[in-house]
Amino acid sequence: MQHVARRRAVSAATSVLLACLTLASVAGATSVYAVGGLGEPSLEEGARLRSLGGAGAAEYGPDRFSMVNPASVAGVKHLVLKGTVLPAYRRVSGALGTESAQETVVPSLRALVRLPGSTVIGAAYAVGTNATFRIDREEDMGTPSQLRIEGSGGLQSIRITAARALSTRLRLGAEYDIIAGHFREEWTRAFEDASLATSRDTLETRYERQGRWRLGGQATLGAWTVGGVIETGRRLPLRTVQRAAGSTIEGSAGNLRVPGGFALGVAGPIGGRWGAVAQYRRANWKRSSLESDLVDFRAMQRFSLGLERQPQDELGRSWRSRLPLRFGVSYLEWPDLLPQAGQPTIAGGIMGVNEWTFSVGTGFLTQDKGGGVDISIEAGTRGDKQLLGVDERFLRAAITLQVSDSTWK
Repeated sequence: MQHVARRRAVSAATSVLLACLTLASVAGATSVYAVGGLGEPSLEEGARLRSLGGAGAAEYGPDRFSMVNPASVAGVKHLVLKGTVLPAYRRVSGALGTESAQETVVPSLRALVRLPGSTVIGAAYAVGTNATFRIDREEDMGTPSQLRIEGSGGLQSIRITAARALSTRLRLGAEYDIIAGHFREEWTRAFEDASLATSRDTLETRYERQGRWRLGGQATLGAWTVGGVIETGRRLPLRTVQRAAGSTIEGSAGNLRVPGGFALGVAGPIGGRWGAVAQYRRANWKRSSLESDLVDFRAMQRFSLGLERQPQDELGRSWRSRLPLRFGVSYLEWPDLLPQAGQPTIAGGIMGVNEWTFSVGTGFLTQDKGGGVDISIEAGTRGDKQLLGVDERFLRAAITLQVSDSTWK
């Protein structure tokens, strides 16, 4: 996203940025691959569903609901507030060795309330992609200097939700998804020669805040539930703002076409205290989504599978048996297709970023059953060192706090 061709006044500057990616000289980032395109895709779910691989399309209940499917909130009985914090650690390996980075993000916040007449409404904030990064690089062409490139922003969403249970077996929901956020880069060059002033250039890409629709439904068939979501697309006109040495240049930069997509999921018991969930989610990114000679696009796909052991609440049971136990796995294909290692543009060959994540988690409910705390630990790997120049391993720990109006009593 931040590397649209017309955003760069000098093509050599972009080559420097891509060389930094190849040499694993990213000093801090959500992901080393966030440098190249839209940013790191974010899973907006809370810790419970994250520990189940992110499979939430068929999730429902008074204290269980998903950020993916608006129909899942139809069972909420009270006012509910929910938020997730996600500390993460990552290690990047490249030709020149390894580097590590840490960060903490808030992937989602949500508020829901049940109205008279059994309709549930709510609002939510969700991170779609995170394009935060920092690159430190020494330059020895001409006067020696230290170059720092800092990026921020990404795609974010403000969602307005309404849902209703038509019967005990059928639930429907609709969501208006306002696409927010921006992309910003700041280039700072400090010279070893004290007589030369530090130079700063800023490049920002903005887009109009417009909305799209997300429509969801769920049906319960016996002990099993199936859920589905359809997302519409939206075209967002882009504008760039470049600031350098007291001058400001603004201009049009084409369009960002946020694509439509869908999600399908299923959940149900598999024997004893164990249940299973599965989901397939797709966003139809493609070459025409954004005009650029430095990044191409493909459909983003996420495959999720999870297992959960339900807790036992009987008196006399050990504390271990009273806690749920959750395991999950997911496979994600990033939409960004980046230049292969050593290539300045996609004309020299492209390679996708594929990601595997394995997760485990647990949690507990408050006495009123309307609030609770969930925790998940996620470990995974992404990228191909041979084809992209670097690969990455990561460890994340999600913590979700949920409270309802009964929790305060």
